[in-house]
Amino acid sequence: MKKFPVIFFLITIASVLILKENIQKRPSEPLSEGCLFCHNKVTDPDSSHPVSAFGCYTCHLGNPYSLDEKRAHFGVVRNPGDLRVAERTCGKEGCHSDIVPRVKKSIMATNRGILKTLQYQWLNIKGAKTGVRDLMGKNPPENLAIDHYRKMCGGCHLWKKRGDRAGEVGKRGGGCSDCHVLDKNRKESADAGPFDHPVMTTRIPSENCVKCHNRSARIGLSYFGRFESARYGTPYEGRALSSRRLSGNRFFLHLEADIHFAKAGMECIDCHTATGLMGDGKAYDEMEDQVDITCEACHVPRFSLVTDSETLANRLVFLNKKVPKVPDVRIAISKKGTPLYNVQNRESGTVLFRKMDGRAVKMDITSSKNPYHTLPGHERLSCQACHSSWIPQCYGCHLEYRKSELQRDWLTGKKSPGKWKETRSYMRFARPGLGFKDASTIYPVSPCQVFASFKILTMSAFDPHTTSKESRSCLECHGDPKVLGIGEGILNKRDRKWIFRPTYDAISSGLGMGFPLDAYVSLNGERLQTASREDARPFNRQEINNILSVNACLGCHNQYNDKIYRDFKISMKRFKKERDLPCRE
Repeated sequence: MKKFPVIFFLITIASVLILKENIQKRPSEPLSEGCLFCHNKVTDPDSSHPVSAFGCYTCHLGNPYSLDEKRAHFGVVRNPGDLRVAERTCGKEGCHSDIVPRVKKSIMATNRGILKTLQYQWLNIKGAKTGVRDLMGKNPPENLAIDHYRKMCGGCHLWKKRGDRAGEVGKRGGGCSDCHVLDKNRKESADAGPFDHPVMTTRIPSENCVKCHNRSARIGLSYFGRFESARYGTPYEGRALSSRRLSGNRFFLHLEADIHFAKAGMECIDCHTATGLMGDGKAYDEMEDQVDITCEACHVPRFSLVTDSETLANRLVFLNKKVPKVPDVRIAISKKGTPLYNVQNRESGTVLFRKMDGRAVKMDITSSKNPYHTLPGHERLSCQACHSSWIPQCYGCHLEYRKSELQRDWLTGKKSPGKWKETRSYMRFARPGLGFKDASTIYPVSPCQVFASFKILTMSAFDPHTTSKESRSCLECHGDPKVLGIGEGILNKRDRKWIFRPTYDAISSGLGMGFPLDAYVSLNGERLQTASREDARPFNRQEINNILSVNACLGCHNQYNDKIYRDFKISMKRFKKERDLPCRE
C-alpha cells in the first residue's frame, strides 16, 4: 500500500524534468559560456572589454555552464569593481592584478588622512594609522572622533557599496566602479534579452569626482567656480529660493573658476594621474603624499623620450583613444615618474592634449624664468600661494551630540547609540591666508572651527583649486593682515609699531574667544589655532616682521625686478646707514 505513493511521486518528478528538458531552449551552436545564450544582446562596456571576447562570467562570476537561471546566477557579482570581490574579478591573474592591491591601499579606500586628522585634532592622538578596513573588522578601535567619522563622514570611500541609497550618496563607492563606471541614465534591467551594460571608461568625467569632492575643502566645487553659500537660498528668484542647489539641498553662488577649466576646459583627469588616484602601493596618511601631480610637472616639465611601444605611456594612450600616440615623442614625467602621456613636446612646442576629447592646448613654459618666479626670499612659496584667487572658509561647524539617541553607522548600516547633528555658520569666501603646509612650503591656509561640548580651532593648508593666471600683488602679501593670518581688518603703523584693528569682534561672537574668528596667528606671532597636521604652522613673529618690512618700500619699488630686491637684507642695511637715499625724503 505504501509503495504506490512513492512510485507515483517518482513518476511525477521524472515527468516534470522531462517536460522542463523539452521546453528548455538550447543553443544551436556551442557557446563559450551559457550566459551569452540568454544575454545575447548586451552592449559592450567599452571597446577594451567587448562582451564577445570577455563574456559575462569573466567579470561577474556565477556558473557559466548552466542554462538554468538560478544555477547560472548562483554566486553572480553585480558589481565586479567592489573591493570585496575585486581580486577575483578586475584583479584576477591576466587582468589588473597589479592595480587592485594598490587601490586597496590608496587614501580613497583607507581614508587614513581623515581618521588621523580627526583623532589628532579632537583627542590629541598622534600618528594614528586607522583605516576603513580596521573599522570594518571584528574588534574596531573606538573613540569619539571615530564615532563621528562612522556616522558623518564614512559614506565617501571606495569600500562603500555602490547603489545602497538613492541620489548622489548611492553613486559613491563601489571600488573600481566608483571612478570607471559612468553614472549616466541607462536601462537598469539585466534580464534576458537586450539591455545596456554600464559604460566603463578611463576617460573619467569630473562628475564622477565631484560626487565626493564637494564637501570638506570643497575643491570639486571651487575648481568649477561654485561657492557653497549659507543656507538662505539667496539671491531669491522671484518669490522662490534660488534654484542653484547642490546635493543635500545646499545653495551655491557662481564665482571665478580655476583658469585651467575657464580657459582650457580641462577636467580633473587632465592633471591627476592613475598613480596619484589609485595609489602606488604604499598606504599614506596624507592625501598630498599620494598625489602625483605638481604644477611644475606641466609648467616646468622634465621630458622623457618614448621609444618602446610596450611602455606604460603607450598603453595609457591606447586605453584613452583620444590623445595622439607617443612613440618617438618626448612626454612629461610626474614627480613619482609617472608618464604624463597627454603633455607632449612636439615641433610646435609643448602641448597638453585634453584626455576627454584630445583637443590640443598650447602651453607656455618660459614664464618660469621670469623675475617674479626667481625672486630671492621667495624660495619657499608654492605656486598656489601666489596664484590662488579665493578659498572657501567655514568659521563655525557646530556639532550637537546626543548620547541617548540612535544614528545609522555608514560602515555597518545599523543604528547605534550616539547621534550627531551638524550646522554651519559664518560661511565665507576670501583671499587665501598663508602659512606653512609643512616645514618648508608656504601654502594657502583656511581657518576652521568646530564647536561641540569642546572647541577646536584649526588651520588647514590645502590647494583650493582656484588658480588664476595673475598672481597676487606684492602689496597684498606684504601688507594685508588677512593674508598673514591675522584676520580681516586694518593694519597700519603708528610710532614705528604695527597696529591691527580687526573687522570681526571676537567678544560679540559669544563663543568665548579673545581673537577674531578668521585669525590663526596674532600680530606678535602668537599661535591661535592648532593645525590639521603636526608640522603645519602659521608665520612666527620674526617671519611676520620680515614680511611687513617690505611694505614701506612698495610705494616706490613696486616692480619684481627692482634691484633692491636682489638682496633685500643688504638694501635694508643701506637704508639704515645711508642718510642721503631718496627714500628718506
